[in-house]
Amino acid sequence: MANGFIIESAIEAQNIDKLNRSVKCADDVHGGALLALAPSGVKGDEVWTATKPATGALNGLWMAYNPEVKYLKINGKKISGWGISKDIRDYTNIAGEIFDAFKLRVDDEIEFSADCVDTPDDVVAGDYLESKADQYTLHRVAKNTGATSGHTALQVEWVGTFDFPQAGFGVDKVKCFRAVVVAE
Repeated sequence: MANGFIIESAIEAQNIDKLNRSVKCADDVHGGALLALAPSGVKGDEVWTATKPATGALNGLWMAYNPEVKYLKINGKKISGWGISKDIRDYTNIAGEIFDAFKLRVDDEIEFSADCVDTPDDVVAGDYLESKADQYTLHRVAKNTGATSGHTALQVEWVGTFDFPQAGFGVDKVKCFRAVVVAE
């Protein structure tokens, strides 16, 4: 399975520093993962602890940026550098390593690869992508059901594809979604 990734089409965190955090997580997390954050509790330590959203705390969430430092894990070893692969889907934010996250704000517009959603084949324009307890991926809620109260939620504006040229001939088309935050 490829790693999820995002394109920050228009997010408030690009202009406001306080909406960005350096974080660590006990799990590998892809770009676009929903995160609950807690401060370290140690004076001078500005690295926050990231965990999966939990029941009763499914709003006010943060989102992992795509990995800035490019590591691949092969047989439990970290190997670094873009020279290994130019494909963003090969990289993830590795457990125990510091990475960046941003606070989701109403009206932020983000494009997601299908791997950021738990049931991507079912998603259509107008559906909602929202938080779900005990998972980093977004959960689809049908547009006629509406967003769930008390959840971080985005509404899908369109469904399309990202194109990844392949060695030799052809293009790998990856399903993607553009969504706007409707509930923090």
